[in-house]
Amino acid sequence: MSGPHSLHNALLRPPIIQILRAAGYHSTRPSVLDTLADLTARYLILLGSSAAEHAANSHPDDPVPTLADILLALQDTGALRPQMKEFEEDWRGEEDTRGLDAFMAWFTGPANREIRRIAGYIPSEGDVVDADLLEKEDYLTVLKKKHSKTGEESRYAGTVLGKDAEEHPIVIEGGAASSIGEWALQVKTREQYDYSTSSAISSLPSSFSDGE
Repeated sequence: MSGPHSLHNALLRPPIIQILRAAGYHSTRPSVLDTLADLTARYLILLGSSAAEHAANSHPDDPVPTLADILLALQDTGALRPQMKEFEEDWRGEEDTRGLDAFMAWFTGPANREIRRIAGYIPSEGDVVDADLLEKEDYLTVLKKKHSKTGEESRYAGTVLGKDAEEHPIVIEGGAASSIGEWALQVKTREQYDYSTSSAISSLPSSFSDGE
């Protein structure tokens, strides 16, 4: 498994463990946890790609997914069930919102509340709560601060854990090209030259022998 995929799966493990604890599971095998992390990653990729496809089809001039695109992606991936087809809604003359209502009921209901409690976002009964700590930071932010001596976000800039870094040209030392852009232009020019040369050779009459 490549580096980025290993990192993403590692970041998925803590929330999956919290969800399993909220569901009543207190132990599992590492292989089971890895399988659940892989399934979760695949589902999120499917959800994101479906939303991107709907955005590209609905408004190609500005293909940024909107709430309607996300709703369609949730329907495609089976998150909103039960749900009637569009022709059934047209025939009945009403919109079927049962799937969306069920999703919102889960999101705001006791199941998700228990997940948030296990994750530490909701205090348990009898806990002494500091008003300044009601809005807790997520586990990833806390982990980044723990492993950063300075506590600055600049350490993670340009990585998957931080903000996007400012673009700047990459200079190549001791090469025929001074930058990546110039090197790419040289490669493109060389490919065009090789193609034109091979085309000229292939267009020679077949009566010419190798010696000629």
